[in-house]
Amino acid sequence: MERLFLRESEGGSAAFVIEKQKIGVVGMSGGAGVSFVATSLAKILSGIEGRKVTLLEIRDALSGKKPLIYDSIGMDKRFKNREFIRYYNEIKEGRGVRTKSNPDDRVNWGLITPEDVKDEIAVTPIEIVRLINNIPGDIIVCDISECENAGDYLIDMDYVIFVIDPLPARIMAGYPFMSEVKRLEHRGKKVVWIINKYNSGINKRDLHNFLKLKGHYTLPCVSPENFYNAEYNCKIPYEIAAVRDAVKDTIEKIIKNDLNF
Repeated sequence: MERLFLRESEGGSAAFVIEKQKIGVVGMSGGAGVSFVATSLAKILSGIEGRKVTLLEIRDALSGKKPLIYDSIGMDKRFKNREFIRYYNEIKEGRGVRTKSNPDDRVNWGLITPEDVKDEIAVTPIEIVRLINNIPGDIIVCDISECENAGDYLIDMDYVIFVIDPLPARIMAGYPFMSEVKRLEHRGKKVVWIINKYNSGINKRDLHNFLKLKGHYTLPCVSPENFYNAEYNCKIPYEIAAVRDAVKDTIEKIIKNDLNF
C-alpha cells in the first residue's frame, strides 16, 4: 500500500490527517509477547508530560481464538459505569472516531471487545488504516497480533518493534516474517529488535548466529505467576512490581535511544 493511501483520513483527504507518532509492535510468532511489550510501552509513554497515548489493538480477523486484551485487563470492570467506545464498530458503521476515547490511567484504550467478536465484525485493511490515522492520541502504540496484513500496516509506522520468542520452533515458524521486516529495515524503516523470555536455557551462540541481528534488546523470562496475578487483579502485567522491575529499564532505554521520546 502506498504511503498516501495509508494517510487516508475519515473525509477521504490525506491533507487533514493530524500527524501522529505510530509505533507498530509485532511478533515473530504467536505467543512472542506482543501485547505484553505493547501495553508496557504504552504505560511508560503515558508518563511523559504533554503526551496523549493510545494503545490500539489491530487484527484483520476478529475471532475468539486469541484472548482479548479487553478481557485480560478486566476492562469491563474498569468501565463499569462508563461507556466503552467500540472503535471497530464505529469504523465499520462509518462513524468518526477523532473525538471519542476510552481514557483509563492516562491511556486511551482502542481495544477489540467481546461484542465485536460476537457480532463478527469484518473490517477491511482500508478501515483499519482509517482507524490508525484517526483515533485520538499523538502517540499510537499498535498491538499488531496474528495479523495477515501486518506487513502492509508496518509500512506507515514511524517505528517498528519486533518481538522474538527464542524457542527454536517458534523462530523457525516466524522466520519468513522476520525476513520481511528485515527488508523494511534495509529500506530505511526504524526497527527495534527485542528478544523476549531471555533465559539460561537458551544456547545464545546458536540463537544469535541464526537471527543475525545488528543490534537488539533482551527482556527476561518473567515468572508465569506474575501474569496470573495481573489478570486476576484486572491489571496489565507491567503494573505488577516484579514485572515492572524486570523490564522498566530496558523499555525506557528503547524509548530514549530508539524512539526519541
